[in-house]
Amino acid sequence: MATEAAPLLISQSRLWIAENGARPANSMVYKGLGRITSPTASRGSVTAVRAPDPSRYGAFINVGSIRGAPDLPTLTIEARNQPDTISELLRLFNRQCIFDAQVHFGACEDPQDFAQGYVWARIYEGVEPSNWGGADQGTFDEGNDAVSADTLDVTAQRIYDVKRLRGAEVAGTAIASLAVDAIIADQITCGQCGRISDGTQIALILEGSSSGSPGVPARLLYTEDGTNTWGTTAIDTLAVGEAAVRLEVVGPNVVVISTASASLHYAALLDILDGTETWAEVTSGFDGSGAPTAITTVARDRSWIAGQGGRIYFTDDPTSLVTEQADGSQTAQNLTDIHAFDRNNVVAVGASNAVLVTANGGASWALVVGPVPGVALNAIWMRSANEWLVGTAGGALWYTTNAGSSWTQKGFSGSGSGVVRDIKFASRNVGYMAHSTAAGLGRLFRTIDGGNSWVVMPEEQGQTIPANDYLAAIAPSIDDVNFVLAVGLADNATDGFAVLFN
Repeated sequence: MATEAAPLLISQSRLWIAENGARPANSMVYKGLGRITSPTASRGSVTAVRAPDPSRYGAFINVGSIRGAPDLPTLTIEARNQPDTISELLRLFNRQCIFDAQVHFGACEDPQDFAQGYVWARIYEGVEPSNWGGADQGTFDEGNDAVSADTLDVTAQRIYDVKRLRGAEVAGTAIASLAVDAIIADQITCGQCGRISDGTQIALILEGSSSGSPGVPARLLYTEDGTNTWGTTAIDTLAVGEAAVRLEVVGPNVVVISTASASLHYAALLDILDGTETWAEVTSGFDGSGAPTAITTVARDRSWIAGQGGRIYFTDDPTSLVTEQADGSQTAQNLTDIHAFDRNNVVAVGASNAVLVTANGGASWALVVGPVPGVALNAIWMRSANEWLVGTAGGALWYTTNAGSSWTQKGFSGSGSGVVRDIKFASRNVGYMAHSTAAGLGRLFRTIDGGNSWVVMPEEQGQTIPANDYLAAIAPSIDDVNFVLAVGLADNATDGFAVLFN
């Protein structure tokens, strides 16, 4: 008979705060004399929509509901004062800057080890002070002495939980060759439109090319049940031998790009899931010497595609054509990755330390000096318009807080050897990084403090990632930060590989 796990105890919790928010340059600070009390959140009040009852005069029935605007989550931080420092909470109140807070729970771990001294954590993002309060500042009776303590009422932009994750191989023999990209193509739905999902059910995996005989085009694998079962479809607009390199979901369509075909290929996502899709190819606008290599999108009408020879393309409709925004005059290096923070701010990186940036949606692109002269940059993630993380072919992770004016290296276990292949964030605090060692082992790292500290997955001692040669791409869920799919090459150097951490 199965037994329930022991519940969390509030005595085994510790508070951490990052003033100005968790980020690569900003560590969480242990607050041993603080705690969080009374967190609450409201989705807004619900008002009934009523109509006359068709079967009884004078009666009415509920035919729907209207939900009011949600309130920001609220909580109270309480801290005891010390004689050798000013009140932490009063200082935060007077400063009026947004910060992040986390409460870590554990039992046998080191409570002052932020990165690994917990089994479960609650993250409060975008915390902003509203009201400060202090305890009595004196007493008229020796029997009424008490500890001096302050309280700070705050609001948060978001509250969510993080747990330790375990990894298991998925898709198995369904992946016939190197998996070059993946995406969680889902969002939370409650059944109003026919589907019910927690935001982790639909996932796509892209095979670069087929290893079968006779040869067939590159394939797309898809699941609708959270990676339990998989279907496959051949991207038949790609010729045999024309490898696919990246995929993205743009509006209703799945878009696949191929350097070999110098084009993009698309089909409707719902048709793919139903097995009725028709693939189409778009070549219009691509320069033959600047074949596409990577793609990023922020909206149905805002997608950018990086290419060889320093080319960058834009499309507001990938089913039609692309237009060239960067023509190779800023740099002739092959670009390898691109990421858009919003509709205006986009960064692309590539060979020999190449970095191209735009702050106006691509109306103009500028060349920025990258972090490591002569080294290929493989991965880019924008945390804001000015703060970026870059992974290199030399196995290093770098960040900038000033849009590339200066760079700082961020260390992690094994940093400086092997290859960093991908970086993806699921939230402001939680992100993932794919790194392969010089010995040819693919590893997945996680950060829960905005990129300041990185821990190799899985976190539990004695647990290891399934054997693989390397992880090429990461696909985290934005609805569940504890759900991430990583794909790459199996340890036989032939088959594809996929691992799910949740």
